[in-house]
Amino acid sequence: MKKLVALLLLFICFSSPSYAQNFRDLSFDDLYKKAAEENNPEAQFYLGVRCLYGISVTKDAQKAIEWYKKAAAQGIVEAALNIGNLYYKGEEVEQNYSKAFEWYLKVADKNAEAQYNLGVLYEKGQGVEEDLTKAQKWYQKGAENGNSDAQYALGDMYFDGKNVEQDYNLAKIWFEKAAEQNDPYAQWNLGVIYSNGYGVTKDDQKAKELFQKACENGIEHDLCKQK
Repeated sequence: MKKLVALLLLFICFSSPSYAQNFRDLSFDDLYKKAAEENNPEAQFYLGVRCLYGISVTKDAQKAIEWYKKAAAQGIVEAALNIGNLYYKGEEVEQNYSKAFEWYLKVADKNAEAQYNLGVLYEKGQGVEEDLTKAQKWYQKGAENGNSDAQYALGDMYFDGKNVEQDYNLAKIWFEKAAEQNDPYAQWNLGVIYSNGYGVTKDDQKAKELFQKACENGIEHDLCKQK
């Protein structure tokens, strides 16, 4: 059965760890000194942020990537994620799914967002050959590590029986985990489960509450326009 809402596209956001705030008020020259002369990976990361967004310096995505690479080489996970996101999004640099895959893979053992992103690339066949088994594997890893997008995507596979035996109970379990993190798509699909009695006792009131939460959290559907 086709789900009633579209599969989430890869959620692109550029990570900025809390320690980057330590460099917010530094002048560009002081930040550059820490990044270049002292080889400080946190300063290198934040210099990449400044280059990407043009903060006190000319906006330059390629220079941002250069600094992110230096930071990533010293273990800054968010730097590798941001490089992957730049190549996936393809707005500031030429889109390159293969490079996005490469950078996500570098930190996939440490980061649930990277695990989810790899799942998307495998499911869509972007930069790699389409492989739903590998997509499920990465969604599972991301879901178990608390990523709500991965939890939704894994639930969706069980809901539709995509590369797995259809299992509404497992779909419900993963949708519930994502819904607890206010994922509107998961909340909506839980509403679908309860309104139709898929693997549960049909409960129109609970379905209504879930649909309402999904609407409040930004999902677009004709029902959301009804008062």
